[in-house]
Amino acid sequence: MRKMKAAVLHKPLDMRIEYLDVPEISPLDVLVRIKRVGICGSDVHFYLQGRISSFIVEKPIILGHECSGEIAEVGEKVTNVKVGQRVIIEPGFTCGVCEYCRSGRYNLCRDVRFYGTPPYNGAFAEYVSAPAHNVYPMPDNMTYGEGAMIEPLAVGMMAAKRGGVTVNDSVAIFGAGPIGLLALQAAKSHGVIDAYVIDVIDYRLDYALKLGAENAINASKENVPEQIMQLTGKKGVDVVIEASGSIKALQQALHIVKPGGRIVLVGYPLVEVPLLIDRILEKELNILGVHRYANVFPAAIKCVSSGKIDVKTLITHVFPLERILEGFDVHIKKVGNPIKIQIEVS
Repeated sequence: MRKMKAAVLHKPLDMRIEYLDVPEISPLDVLVRIKRVGICGSDVHFYLQGRISSFIVEKPIILGHECSGEIAEVGEKVTNVKVGQRVIIEPGFTCGVCEYCRSGRYNLCRDVRFYGTPPYNGAFAEYVSAPAHNVYPMPDNMTYGEGAMIEPLAVGMMAAKRGGVTVNDSVAIFGAGPIGLLALQAAKSHGVIDAYVIDVIDYRLDYALKLGAENAINASKENVPEQIMQLTGKKGVDVVIEASGSIKALQQALHIVKPGGRIVLVGYPLVEVPLLIDRILEKELNILGVHRYANVFPAAIKCVSSGKIDVKTLITHVFPLERILEGFDVHIKKVGNPIKIQIEVS
């Protein structure tokens, strides 16, 4: 059996480079030689705590789901890609037959197998297998690094889609990490002019301004509701995208959104969050959750390939697989002002 290198998480703070069997593929699968993988906040949560919500690391697992690579092998019934082709993987493999899959909301499939989410192995490895219909050819003008940014961009685009963002809307985004900054660009791609980004780290807010935010607000130094009300002529914003998972941000969202507005929840809080239900009722708000994405990968790829959305600027650090622990440490300690840290595998 062929062997490959992989980063295996055994328990919180215990990740090791090991040699494992190369995955086998079925007639409808492909084997992808991984080139780049992004470190996501969810990977860090699993690394630090060994769990996110009901997903618990109970046995050794390979993390990682933001990935791009090259087709190494194809199953005998695969016709949409060929060996040697550069590809991007949509990392959630669904059943295809349940009510959610059949209605187009396959991100809600109860039988999904998602890279790097217990109990399924992910992409911090030299090879992964994937259903052929989950891989997308990468345009010639895109790098592997950009390809590995399509997955987080899809989350940002799903947030804009769920919020029904249009050119007529003003949008406030809590959180200027990768998802918040990509949600900002997704909103701008819908024609939004008035976009406000809130965070507590100044260098992240500088990125928001470079990427088109009208204003950037440091919530540790300024009163967010007062600032937003001043900037909007006391009207508030049409849409709030909450990408930080902060309790305070969730509560402030209810204050800054217009009556009849929309709040899109993307960030996962690590604790239960009390909400002011009376404010939701009196403002008649729409509260919308985002769970990953559905039907946005092709558009995300086009936006990057065409130059409409810039993901390359967000890639601040790249480490080889052998130094993956250093990459996680940079993410956790914010060494060198990181935005997106990627692992170069092959």
